[in-house]
This record gives sequence, structure tokens and C-alpha cells, in this order.
Amino acid sequence: MTSRFWAALSAATMGGAMCATVAGCGSDEPVSATCPEDHLVRGVCAGVPAGDVCDGGTCTKGVECTSVVDVESDEALASAAAAASAGACIALREGRYGSVVSVPGGVSLLGRSAAAVQVEGIVLAAGEGAVVRGLKVGREGVSVQGAIGVRIESVRIVGERGFERAGVELHPGSSAAIVDSEIIDSGHVGIFAENADVTLERSVISGAQRGGIVIQGIPENDCDSDCTCVSRPALVVKSSVIHRNHIIGISLRGAIASLEGVDVIDTEHGDAIETGYFGGGISAAECSSVTGAIKVRVLDSRSFGILVDRSTAALGDEEEADSVEISGNTRGLWIQNVALQNGCHDHGDHGPGCVMLHNGKLDGNFGVGIGVTGQSRGIILCKSAITATALERLPVFDGGNEPSVDDVGDGVDWLDGSEVTIEELTLRGNERQSLLIDGPASGVITDLDFTGDADKSPVQQNFTTGDRPVTDGITLTTNPERGLSIPQPTGGLPAE
Repeated sequence: MTSRFWAALSAATMGGAMCATVAGCGSDEPVSATCPEDHLVRGVCAGVPAGDVCDGGTCTKGVECTSVVDVESDEALASAAAAASAGACIALREGRYGSVVSVPGGVSLLGRSAAAVQVEGIVLAAGEGAVVRGLKVGREGVSVQGAIGVRIESVRIVGERGFERAGVELHPGSSAAIVDSEIIDSGHVGIFAENADVTLERSVISGAQRGGIVIQGIPENDCDSDCTCVSRPALVVKSSVIHRNHIIGISLRGAIASLEGVDVIDTEHGDAIETGYFGGGISAAECSSVTGAIKVRVLDSRSFGILVDRSTAALGDEEEADSVEISGNTRGLWIQNVALQNGCHDHGDHGPGCVMLHNGKLDGNFGVGIGVTGQSRGIILCKSAITATALERLPVFDGGNEPSVDDVGDGVDWLDGSEVTIEELTLRGNERQSLLIDGPASGVITDLDFTGDADKSPVQQNFTTGDRPVTDGITLTTNPERGLSIPQPTGGLPAE
């Protein structure tokens, strides 16, 4: 088997569509028959709908306009933007507008469709309630500079490789909803938000060079050592596809996120920028909180599927339909440095855990299905299955003084004195070990099914004295030596 770790390292060393009409919008065909396969998520078609957003030349329907100005040239557009005031709508006739449009706060830009109207870039000044709809935007993207309540709808933003500009950039204090839209091939990040709130719905982000979505708080997240934060920006993503981006699919730093019906697929390592670096699906770090993630798939990431680092997360739910699937990644779910913070508790406090996985489906990951390290606390793994974790060359500690590299293929790696509660967990076909605990560890194990891994029964190694998990009728073999190497923690993402 070719090692994905070594492939990424080698790359670092050498340096080297339009969505059809959604059901309910006049089509009798099922969504699956009219939607590109990679835009379909849980039966919903994400992306820019085919056809015009309205009939007629002036597309203001559904937008409250205090006045309407029709434009059909760069000169007329510049003049209208300079004279407009909050509440005004600028209606762009069919054609290509080569300049960057800068409009006062609360002024809307409305076209017929992304196929009919194109502008090079848009700047939205501070104000409230601006609408950008029915346009294609070029490599300059959309810059939201303090505007709140912005709605970006049926917009296709197409970047340019090597041109380091975000598809949509939100400055501090801004907020925007991006609906039925596409952000493609951004030279920087698809959506970059600093201390700003973002909602993404029925949209596609693809091919960004520095990440699909990056949302972060400033300065230093306004969080103390216990992750008590003055404020945190919020991200909501629904029925959307984040695929084929580089470095990271979704990155949270000191932020809150809610995810429902989201596919994060085929995240690659850095290419034109940060060559060979990362390639993770979803990262929650620096006092972030994933308050809910249901109907989420994280597939085929070059690096981790989901990373939770000094943060909290609720992944999946009690209903099987709300499952989280994490498959085909190098390290499926990796949890590190999680303390009792942000109102979370360990299992003994009978409160919500700090990181909870319910109805998780982790299949065919490489190296590690689930890893818990950094003396993490309040980790609950419930009603989940970890299957067919394949061997992968990973950086490891093997008992010596120097880090090295070794083949790892474990269902669960429980490391560094962490506290974990396992309930109704299935482990099958994991190539090296079903459940590996390294050193003393606290927690509870009940209803563990490792029938398919009978010759790799759970083991607690590197253990002579200290805490052992409480087990319910499960034999946990102990070994005073470190017989199996353990993976190193993963590093952080590059700072913006």
C-alpha cells in the first residue's frame, strides 16, 4: 500500500457546472435526475440553480427597494453606485462589467442570472440588508466590510489560481447569508471570516487553495485559559458541499459552528500555496465549539477527517438518521488537549461531554479510526462503529527518546492519560489493533463489540500502576511494555 503520509511528505520536499432546477421550482423531474452528482447532498441540490432568477429585464422581485436604477455599462454602474443610498437597488442588465463595484451600505446589486451578468468584484460597505443576487463574480470576489444582514443568493464566484483573494471575505462585525451559490477555485480561501458571522445554505465551495471555509475570532479569540470567551463568531452550514479544497475543508478558530446535511469531501494537501501541507476535513481549534453536527459526511481527506483541539464538539445524535460518517481519511476523528471547559463535563458529572460522538460511522480510514490524546477529558463515544482501519505510515512515539515513523492501523487509540467513556462501540477489521490504551487512563467501557478483531483484543500497554478504565465484563489485557508504537499529536493549521 502506498503511504498517504509519505506521498504528502514527498510532495512537500519536491515542491512539487451548473446545478439544474431544484424540485419545487417548476420541474417535474426528481432532484437526483437534474442535479450534478457532486452537488447532491441528502436529496437537496446545492449550488446555483439553472435559469433566471426572475422574468423580465429588471430582477427586483422579492427585494425591498426604495429606488431602482437600471444599468448596462461600466460607466452607468459606477455612477449609480456613487449616487445610491441605503435601500436602493441597482439592476444590472445582461453583460460583463469589468470593474470592481463598490457600493454604500444597504445597497443591493441584482442581476438576472450568473450566466447572464458578470462583475469582476464587489465591495459592500458598512450598512444593513444588502442583497447580491443573480450574478457571476470574478477573481476579486465579494468583500463585506462591516455590512450586516447581507444576503448573497444565486451567485457564482470564480477565482483564479495564484491570485490570493478570498471568494467571500467578511471583515470584523459583518454578517452574511450565502444561499444557492457557488464559490469555485479561489486563489485564497473560499469564505474567510474574521470575527464575523456566516450562514451557508444549499451552496458549493470547491477548489480553494487555502481552505474552503475559515472562520476565526480576534484578538487571540478573546478567550482565557479556560476557554471563557468574550465573544465568538458563528458559522451555520446546511445542505452544502465543501469539496476538492486544499489544506482544510472547514477551519474554526475561537468560533461556534452548527452543521447539518454537509459533505466535506476530497480535501487535498497544499498545492500552489503551502505545498504538501495538511489536507484535513474539519478542524475545531483554539476554544471553538461545534454545537451540533448531524447528517455530516467527511470523506477522503488527505489528512484528518475531523480534528478537535482544545475545543468541544457534539457529533451526531441519538437518531441513526443523524449520523456522522468519517471515512477514507488519514486519522478519522482525532481529539487532543480537550479540558473541562465551555460548560462541558466529564461523564461522572452527568452533564454533557466535552466531545460526544453518537451514531458515528468510521470506515476505511488510514492509521487511526479515533484517537484521543493530550490528557483530554469528557470524551464520550456512543453507538458508533469503527471498521476496516488500514495500516498507514504515521509519525509515532515507539518508547524511545526520538520520534519515528511506523505502520499504524488501530480502531481506537486512547493515549496520554485521557478520560473516555465508551458505550455500544463496534470494532471490526481494524488492521493492527482494535482498542489500544497507552499508559494509565480513566473512564468506562461498556458494550464493546470486537468480534471481528478477536485476535486483536483490547490492550492497555505501557502500564504498571495508575488508573484503569472501569469495564463491564470486558477483558482488558495489560502489558507493562510499550509493545505498539503510538501516533504523535497532529499540529495546528497555518495562521492567517
